[in-house]
Amino acid sequence: MIKIIVNILFFIVVNAYSDESYRKGTTGSNDFDVLIFTQHWPQTVCFTWKENSPSHKCSLPKEHDEWTIHGIWPTKYHEMGPEFCNRTMPFNSTALKPLEGELQEKWIDIELGRTSYSFWQHEWDKHGTCATVLEQLNTEVKYFRKGLDLITTYDMKNVLATVNIIPGQTYKVTTILNAVARVLGKQGMVTCKKNKNTRMSYIFEIRICFDKKLQLIDCVGVLDYPTDCGNFEDVIYPSSVPQRYSVVQV
Repeated sequence: MIKIIVNILFFIVVNAYSDESYRKGTTGSNDFDVLIFTQHWPQTVCFTWKENSPSHKCSLPKEHDEWTIHGIWPTKYHEMGPEFCNRTMPFNSTALKPLEGELQEKWIDIELGRTSYSFWQHEWDKHGTCATVLEQLNTEVKYFRKGLDLITTYDMKNVLATVNIIPGQTYKVTTILNAVARVLGKQGMVTCKKNKNTRMSYIFEIRICFDKKLQLIDCVGVLDYPTDCGNFEDVIYPSSVPQRYSVVQV
């Protein structure tokens, strides 16, 4: 009987510890150093999505040479996150109705379509709730409005075109990084995706960094999220979805 009681107590303690660990792992501190504003290239996002299953469909911007928003990510130096900071601020799709038209073009859920709120909910729950410590981003509407404002000012289509980097060509990653630094005056980050069969690299995202006053800063010292490409590697800036995957125009 004593052994049974001990086992039961052990089980209760272990589960309580596991629950506490889960809460700590999913409800992080909202302390951070910088904000990373990430734009992704829809053709590569679609290619990556369809690599998982050729039956997947994609929704691309009406203008195919437009970059779209991935998110605004509060980040500590040399660490991931914080993430999922405030469960008392659940995503409210109704709040975004005034912005919906712009979001459906500039912050598209390329995988699930313009009418899907799942991408916006994910970005709000994971990153937006951590950004609310800043007055400029302390509501859901402010967070998504700021993303739309940032892509208007720092649209990578215009940044890259300024130095004649255009879709349909291949460039060194360093060429793209230097182009961003030349136009914006600050160092950004480039990420790529590789074709699992050919091992060819495609440009996936460009990230730029801001301080807590939302002033543009160098991304030097920020955690180097996985890039899947080296600085001196050739990367394709595709003008269409690789391998002629089909897309859906909505």
